[in-house]
Amino acid sequence: MSLYIYENWTAENKVVIHRGICKNCNDGKGCHPNPLGNKNGKWHGPFTTLSIAIVAAQKTGRPVKQHRCV
Repeated sequence: MSLYIYENWTAENKVVIHRGICKNCNDGKGCHPNPLGNKNGKWHGPFTTLSIAIVAAQKTGRPVKQHRCV
């Protein structure tokens, strides 16, 4: 299983963990084109286990959430 984290620093100050197959994640590409680049947030990964993804998410210093796909 591949996992990704989305670090969002504009709309909400949080990090969300997603499975790569999630339609919102799309293997770290997101669900729609991002004309702003990394201005609003950034995908990180892939991570091979949930525990590794959690540690990486915690290192951002932002609140960590798990998407319903996890």
